[in-house]
Amino acid sequence: MITSNGIKELARGLGADLCGIASIDRFDDSPKGFHPTDVYKNTKSIISIACRIPGTSLYIDSPSPYTAIEDIAMSRVSQISLSIAMHFEQCGFHAVMIPSTPYDYWDEESKTGKGILSLKHLGYKAGLGYIGKNSLLCNDLFGNLIKLGAVITDAELVPDKLSDSVKCLDSCNLCIENCPVGAIGLDSVVSQIKCREHAEINNKRGVEIYACHECRKICPNRNGYKKINRE
Repeated sequence: MITSNGIKELARGLGADLCGIASIDRFDDSPKGFHPTDVYKNTKSIISIACRIPGTSLYIDSPSPYTAIEDIAMSRVSQISLSIAMHFEQCGFHAVMIPSTPYDYWDEESKTGKGILSLKHLGYKAGLGYIGKNSLLCNDLFGNLIKLGAVITDAELVPDKLSDSVKCLDSCNLCIENCPVGAIGLDSVVSQIKCREHAEINNKRGVEIYACHECRKICPNRNGYKKINRE
């Protein structure tokens, strides 16, 4: 028998710092083509996980440590998601791991890519936090210093409540005002072409690195609301 608590214990045992569950009825507002049932038609529950990432690399001059952390964290949440999906199948259910990349949607002109499902929206609807003005999912314990993964399944699980975390203050526009290329609009929609051309660059050896994370760094809630800000 699979239970919500059992899946959360499994996720934590595999190394996840956060795990939340959403029911399929929370996704009626999903854009066409990006509803969980567009990926797997029998989806009934969505499991969202997150792994915390360290923040010190945001404050050093070299982008290499942050780039490595992003890559390692993505691999970590992918491995955890894969293990959870395999566990569902071993218990007689169907499950699909939702990756951050690769994805199917790409618009070359605007450099806009969309995951097969939005991991941050899955996280929000599974109760892991809220989506801030910087378009990042923000958790009350770990702020926006998290990497997300997800699994969708035909198993019916008890969902978590939506997060009641404090959201971005109406008066705070630090991420919008401090984006070096003005990529974040007042409606919190990010211009991916502006962001990618500035933040995703190749070093002298042709290796892609993440050269900007100001929207993550500048956020007053980057470390979570329940921790003392030590920066």
